[in-house]
Amino acid sequence: MSEEINHERQSIHMRIGRREHVLFTLLLISTLVTVCGLIVALFTLGIIGLVLLLTVLVLLGILWTWQLVRVMTIRADGIVLSEQQQPLVYEQLRQDTERLGFWKVPEIIVTHHKTIKRPRTIGLFQKYLLVLPADYPIDETTRFELIRELVHLKQNHEEKRMLLLLGSWVPFLRSAYIRACEETADRHALACLSEEERVPVLVRSVVGPVSWQTLNLPAYIDQKRQTISFTAVLSELFRNQSSVSRRLTFAGLDAQRKQSARVASAVLVSLSCLGLAGLVFVATELKLPKWLTDSVSSVEQQTTAKEDLGESKLMAAIQKGTLAEIEALIPKSDMEAVDADGDTALHYLGYRKSSEGLETVFKALLAAGSDVDAVNEFGERPFITAVYSNNKELVELYLKQGEKINQQDDEKYTPLHHAVEGEGKQTVKLLIEKGADRSLKNSDGYTPLMMAQEYELDDIIVLLKQNQTQTL
Repeated sequence: MSEEINHERQSIHMRIGRREHVLFTLLLISTLVTVCGLIVALFTLGIIGLVLLLTVLVLLGILWTWQLVRVMTIRADGIVLSEQQQPLVYEQLRQDTERLGFWKVPEIIVTHHKTIKRPRTIGLFQKYLLVLPADYPIDETTRFELIRELVHLKQNHEEKRMLLLLGSWVPFLRSAYIRACEETADRHALACLSEEERVPVLVRSVVGPVSWQTLNLPAYIDQKRQTISFTAVLSELFRNQSSVSRRLTFAGLDAQRKQSARVASAVLVSLSCLGLAGLVFVATELKLPKWLTDSVSSVEQQTTAKEDLGESKLMAAIQKGTLAEIEALIPKSDMEAVDADGDTALHYLGYRKSSEGLETVFKALLAAGSDVDAVNEFGERPFITAVYSNNKELVELYLKQGEKINQQDDEKYTPLHHAVEGEGKQTVKLLIEKGADRSLKNSDGYTPLMMAQEYELDDIIVLLKQNQTQTL
């Protein structure tokens, strides 16, 4: 008998697994598409999208916090079943969990919590509990309900529902998946019972212990197996639990799926497709409300205004263009032109990453009238910009041009101070080799070495300490 039950359970698992897996896959695809859509919307809406995202995250945080408090309260106040605590109940549940393939008995708690009226699987952060009401009797009917919850636990149904929540907007898909999960639980739980127990246990679980005492079981079964209306079949597709008549087929009663159910499914699938097509049309063709487009435009204009630094064509070419473009623009450009930060074209040369033709461009800018003493909004001359940007090759050209290596600005910063502040190891090394004075202090009383120690720049600290006594 045991072998027959095990064989039946295995065949049941193979038979119903495909339907649940198919619906899970569809819901997963819907979730991934939704996440991609939200990411696109976030970038499209800018600040508004960010506010919406933060709102959703706050709401999720509130839900997680509420669930955490609930789980911790149940665990703190409940009784954990074990071999010492209610051993008979624990042993029965241990056998059922072993039959379902658990490698150990999950944590089972008996509680008086007001929200727990029947066996429930609850959890947080992959820590799941099977929670029982304190007055819950253990018999064949309640054992069936307990096994159903254990199946949900084994199949990770709770975790999957939370994971796929974002994709649940597709009409009828989430309810269909939840029904499939419930059917999985029904089939596995019924397979753990003997054939004679299955129908009575299922019916008693549905009608409750009070109604069961006076129930005429054959008449009830005949009633549920009668043909139901199209409207009733249609309403079933909105439910998270299959109808009693369908659940009775899992218990071994023969009942063919009615034609009305097939028609209802076809109608709803068609309506879902039309609804999705309508959503796609609205998303691609319908214009956004004026207040929303105005808000987005305002944000975009502000962003563009911030990004527009007033660069001249020569400045842009020096920063990212080719050598040929720079040489073509120098003769016809104003060397005194500045951007929003007061940087001249000579300042921009300090930002350039490529060293190709650097000396040629530098000499051409000087020949065209660039001012080496021009100061930007940060109080930096072009030489200091090159130092701070760690443009070693350009710094060397400035030194050959006659820049004083120990010059100090209004805050008593030397080029070596600026090189340390810019974390430019190569420039620091060059300045030291050229004889920079490492003992000079800025207006705050910091030497370059003290600044490097403040910023925890280990490589630069080593450079500044090398042969320091010989230099001082």
